[in-house]
Amino acid sequence: MPPALVQLLNDESLPYHDPLGKLNWEGVARDTWWLPPESLSLAGVPAFEHLPIVDRQRLSHFEFAHLLETGLWLESLFIARLGRGLDETADAALKRRYLHEIREEAGHSLMFLELMTRSGVSIPDARAHRPRLARQVGRHAPADGLLFWATVLAGEELPNRMNAMVRAGIEQSTVSAVVYRMVDLHMRDEARHIAHARATVEALAREASSLRKRLTSAVLGVVIDQFARCVFFPPSAVFRIALGGDGERWATLATASAARNELARQSLHPTLAFLARLGLPVQSRYAYA
Repeated sequence: MPPALVQLLNDESLPYHDPLGKLNWEGVARDTWWLPPESLSLAGVPAFEHLPIVDRQRLSHFEFAHLLETGLWLESLFIARLGRGLDETADAALKRRYLHEIREEAGHSLMFLELMTRSGVSIPDARAHRPRLARQVGRHAPADGLLFWATVLAGEELPNRMNAMVRAGIEQSTVSAVVYRMVDLHMRDEARHIAHARATVEALAREASSLRKRLTSAVLGVVIDQFARCVFFPPSAVFRIALGGDGERWATLATASAARNELARQSLHPTLAFLARLGLPVQSRYAYA
């Protein structure tokens, strides 16, 4: 990553503000939307739209909790790998970058846990629903390698685009003020983390051989599809907890939703286009033909 960008990102991370102290935790409400209704996985599905508003809002709570659980998992992987990287670089500015991101990611995770604890909204056995290959890549791919950083980029950008829908949706619907503020704080830090990941992927791609790029693209196709499915198509357990009854039926309706699949394609397109420009064309089921 260019030294000037490292220094800029470090400067932008100061002063640090603990997000736990920025939120009015007494204002956590469950009688409103946590995700805008148009951003729910079942938005536009007739069987869902005919449900009472309290049920649809309840699904918004648990779909948001699913995103938080996904965020906790991704940030734990990232924190662990950045911590290991501290001992692998002699560059003081880069060490500071890693430490800033570790501190910010830890703050996000504490914020996520606080909301779930105070609200009582969480996903039991969330670990069972994490993407398998993405988990292995996150844990074991070389931390200074192209595959790892391209995976980090996808893991940062896809949830961030869902967060952007929450922030934009405040104009169209009554989104919980605590959730809106949480998303806003999260996105401010994520902008720096994404800039770091993009610059690192770009630098590593310039140095990679054609064979390395082909191998990386092949694995990324599977990893990115797993991420996309995790973010945009919640597991049946989420529907079962939120709506009761047959969770598999609701999950099937979400998977079949043309609107939801289009949202996944729109959200994934900027990431895939960026990778393609670097010589990393990724074959994804959610890519535009």
